[in-house]
Amino acid sequence: MKSPEGKFSLQTSGLFYLGRQGQKKFFLSANDNGRIDRISLDESFSPPKFDVQVLHFEVASTAKFFAELAKMDFEDIVYDKVTNRILVSIEGNSDFVPPRRVSYQKTEGLYELEFNKTILDCDTLKKVKKIPLPEELFLYTNDNVTFEGFAITDNYIYLGLENITDVNSQFSDSTYLYIMDRNTRAIKKISSKLFNVRSITGLCAKDDLTLYGVDRESKKIFYIKFNPDFSIKEHKDKSFDLPMPQHPDFSMDKMTGVEAIAVDDEGNIYTDVDPWSDLYKPDLTPKALLSEEEKINITKLIPVLYKYKNPFQ
Repeated sequence: MKSPEGKFSLQTSGLFYLGRQGQKKFFLSANDNGRIDRISLDESFSPPKFDVQVLHFEVASTAKFFAELAKMDFEDIVYDKVTNRILVSIEGNSDFVPPRRVSYQKTEGLYELEFNKTILDCDTLKKVKKIPLPEELFLYTNDNVTFEGFAITDNYIYLGLENITDVNSQFSDSTYLYIMDRNTRAIKKISSKLFNVRSITGLCAKDDLTLYGVDRESKKIFYIKFNPDFSIKEHKDKSFDLPMPQHPDFSMDKMTGVEAIAVDDEGNIYTDVDPWSDLYKPDLTPKALLSEEEKINITKLIPVLYKYKNPFQ
């Protein structure tokens, strides 16, 4: 995920497909390091041409607000055409370093951002505010474990808890998916055991009753079709591989996790990998087979965007 000029995404954990202009497809991306970008992909080039536009925060209206967060840990992102706002989920992180005493409960949740111009040409984000949500949504959240999956339709908000963890923050075998009616705020809670998923790290809603997601822990993409009462009508999943670009024999599994998913207007599925900068140390064992640029990309932990033909259609 690097432009010809050398600009690149960093720790990308959320994707949202905006649409296309000509040959270019546009996405919003959210990053764990507190950055929101608009990225584009032009597949008329070989390899496809990638570009990234950083959306800057307006100092007067956002700096003080974000200064109170222990970490600007953006996870998933959507553009809500109903309100003409960008919405992001932020994972709660505690900060007990003096003189700060910030708890993860204060910062976890959904946030709304206004922007200048239009969604396809804006460059500035402003007037951030936290969206009030029912307390029952936060019953199983934890420090650095909140809603890594977030999707929206005109009528519903989908929230995917990363995992149900114990008091020592150890992961379990399942989690919860929450569906909230945007008008009545009624909530449906569904155990991920019902659709064979261990974790939810990204979500994408195609319509009120069709949902795609990513299970990072089980390394698979999943699909759910709901009945009108949100009982599960059908669910499927598909394991994925993470080959290094131009080197299909090398896997990127050990350096990264999949934490984002988007579906374009043709039904293609896109995911990208979020390199674990605090855990991963680049291994250039196959360096003789890599170009100098590829070595730099690995060392800088530049994310990789993957496109899949939809296996669920």
